[in-house]
Amino acid sequence: MDYTKCDKASDFEAKFRTILAKLDVVEGEETWQQIDTALKNLTSLVKAGVTKFDTFVPTMKQAAKFINSSVLSERTRLSASGLTLVEELARQMETRFHPLSDLLFPSVMKTCGRANKVFVTRGVNCLTTVITYAHIPEQTPQICNAAMSDPSKTVRSSAAKLLMSIVSCCTVPELTPHLALVEKAIAGGVVDANPDARTTTRQTYEIYVKRFSSRVEQFHAGLSATAKKYLKIEDKSSGSNSNRPQSQFAAFRQRQPLRDRISAQRANAKAANSN
Repeated sequence: MDYTKCDKASDFEAKFRTILAKLDVVEGEETWQQIDTALKNLTSLVKAGVTKFDTFVPTMKQAAKFINSSVLSERTRLSASGLTLVEELARQMETRFHPLSDLLFPSVMKTCGRANKVFVTRGVNCLTTVITYAHIPEQTPQICNAAMSDPSKTVRSSAAKLLMSIVSCCTVPELTPHLALVEKAIAGGVVDANPDARTTTRQTYEIYVKRFSSRVEQFHAGLSATAKKYLKIEDKSSGSNSNRPQSQFAAFRQRQPLRDRISAQRANAKAANSN
């Protein structure tokens, strides 16, 4: 069966039923390759343009639990196939991906906190692609909460990267309902114990300042002194430079130049000798 071509909704549904039967098995040593092949065939169908059919979303929801199971598999190859499918869905559907977002996002998010760095990198890359194409602003609260309060430094670091993608890619109307939470996550992220999270959050802050300049002054006012220090924000409450004590260096600069002082001393000595 050719999964790289599909011109009719009826053809898609027939091919999907075949794929679903292959997915609906317990993962094991004898079945995981079958599942892997089915996921790749489904990815080929998505690339072939089946997302245009009206029946696509309700049909795909039937496969969601199998996709999630594969994404969370301990087999790196099977997990990679599941993540590739999620990425391709976002590329093809763009903002139409939203109905599938709540079903697929949580599982991919879990891979961002796994012990194996290969899984973590793939999970972050997958969700970065999803955010780039589909935006998924509805997942902003979950990302912000993970960035602020998850006990795992790996999850916080991963969530910080995803938050930067959200702030970069979502439109202003999409992000506006979540800005208060985004600002809270930035304020917490710049003082995170994890240096990677701090660095990424500072980059997010720079993007935020450019895109939401009208909110910056109010945001700065609510930051802790430590957060302002990390973001290199001048604390206006400390007063202006004119009210500060004169530095020793400034006082030194106002003294008579050394050459002039030496000349004056010689002149005085000469006058004393002549007397």
